[in-house]
Parts: sequence; structure tokens; C-alpha cells
Amino acid sequence: MTGDQTGSLFGDTPSGGSRADRTEPACSHIVRVALESGADSEFDYFLSDDLWPVRAGQRLKVPFGRSNKTETAFCTCAEVAREDSFIAVERRSRLKCVLEVVDDQPLINERLMELARWMSEYYVCPLGQVLAAIVPAAVKHDAGVRTERYVYLVAPVADDGQGVRGDKQRAVIQCLQRAGAIDKDRSVSLRAVLAGAGCTEAPIKSLAQKALVRIIDKTVLSALPAVPPSLAGRTRPVVLNEDQAAALAHIGGQLESGRFAVTLLHGVTDSGKTEVYIRAIEKTLAMGKGAIVLLPEIALTAQTVQRFSERFETVAVMHSGLTPAQRNVQWRTI
Repeated sequence: MTGDQTGSLFGDTPSGGSRADRTEPACSHIVRVALESGADSEFDYFLSDDLWPVRAGQRLKVPFGRSNKTETAFCTCAEVAREDSFIAVERRSRLKCVLEVVDDQPLINERLMELARWMSEYYVCPLGQVLAAIVPAAVKHDAGVRTERYVYLVAPVADDGQGVRGDKQRAVIQCLQRAGAIDKDRSVSLRAVLAGAGCTEAPIKSLAQKALVRIIDKTVLSALPAVPPSLAGRTRPVVLNEDQAAALAHIGGQLESGRFAVTLLHGVTDSGKTEVYIRAIEKTLAMGKGAIVLLPEIALTAQTVQRFSERFETVAVMHSGLTPAQRNVQWRTI
């Protein structure tokens, strides 16, 4: 990024006076953003400390133009506001502040950001529009996302159970201890605690008031799996025949060379081509890379995903038959 690629959006200072005259939140970071609406340039904003951290690929709400219209934008760069930051020191007094961070995690990773920049330059299209087109609508609208309450122990409970009254409160504590719910990251869903302790919410709320447990809200994805679990199964280990082994050795050599190459596997149905694909993907994953499998028709999805799920821990599926919630889950899996 260079300074001449970044637009100026700051306009006149509001009637409240200069930035120094107004009460502003502490802002020790600067972000550069690309607007979804398609402005040709990227723009710089201050980010208040209470919104940090933010990473490239997350969406933000920002005030834009003289009317301070709220716009959605993708963060393309974020850093501490040092003197050697990407924005000139003399321009900082004119920066506006980010209003809101939309996403908890980046929707665009580093490689997708690189691809988006190439597309923007090659097709002469604003970067913000490219990024907006890359992210599916189901992901933008949080399809299938819901909020669920979780519980965890704030501090170890004394052996004498000090502060714990009644069998129900004791059952809640024991349930959380068995689950190892000792911090936010290992919290247990409230529904699971209610079922495990055989109680209502009342004893849990009482424990929360005593600061023995904490109840938090978590955002979770709820969607039917792309392939029903009933299709899952296990196959016996396959021993490659001579032709399969030769094909795999050829593909393995191409993978290790690091050069682009095309290989055509020719064989009738059930001749063992899929097993060669799977073994080649195993080699690719072992090299720290990823793989995409394209199918000629959607009708083959279920049986293919079943076959690949038997060999790989995580398989994401994308096709036109997914519901918005399923599409959101699969995108985030990828």
C-alpha cells in the first residue's frame, strides 16, 4: 500500500470544535479500510482501544463523507499508531473513529486478500466490491447464528463448599467440575448444566450472584450437516494395485517438484481412481497444503463426501443445494 492509493474522507471538523477540543475515546491504533459500496480508494480511521484487536479481513462500521453516513468496510491493514505508521503524522488529527467491529474473526484470510487485490487491479474494480463479492450473503447475514448461554466456574470451590447452599447448587458445582469448566474457553452450555444437575436456572443464578460461577453469551452456528450422519461409515484399508501405485508415484513426484502440472487418470467406473485421489490429497496435506475436489454433478455429493469423510478429519462441502445456514457453516469451516 502506498499513500497515494489512499483517499481522503475527512471533510470539515464537526461544529463541536477540533478533535483536541472534544472528548474522544483513547485511540492508539489506525486501520485502513475498503468500503463495500465501492469507493475507488482505501481510507484510514482511528480505532478506539476498546475495539482492539482487529485484523485484516474483518468488517467494520465507519462514518463516511461529510454527512458521516454509516458504511460497512473491510479492514485491510491495522497497526499501532506510531510515528512511522502508514499514515502521515500530520493527517492524523483529521481521522475519524471506527464505529463498530462487525465480525469476531476475519472473513477474509491473507491469501484471499491477496487474490482480491489482484482481481481489483486486473479487472479495474474497487477492492471493497471485490471483497464483498467473495463473501457469501449467508456469511454476511450470519445465517444460522444464534446466541446461547454458557456457564463456567469463576474460582475453585472450597472443600467445605463455603457459599454453596442446598443440594441443587452443589449439583451445579459438581457438574461444572466434572466438565472441567474452569474458564471462559471451557465453559459448558447452560442447557447441559440444567440437564446434568437436574435443576432450574434459579440455583445457577444464585451462584452467579455470589461470584462462584459466571454466565456468558456465546455465538454458535446451528445448521443441519451438509451430509446426514447416517451416511457416515468405515471402509476396510485398501491395498493399491500396480496401476494405482504407479499413478500415485507419478503424482507424488509432481507434488514434490513444486511446479504446476496436470495429470489425467483414465479408468472405467470402480477402477480405483478415487483411491488415488485420496492418497494424493493425503500427501498434499502432509506437505502443509490444502486440496479442492470438484464433482461433475451435485448428485454425486453424498457418496463422495461419505468416502472422503472416512479418511479426512475435516471435509467442507459447497454446492447449490445448501441452505443459507449450511453455507455459512461450510464457509467458516474452510
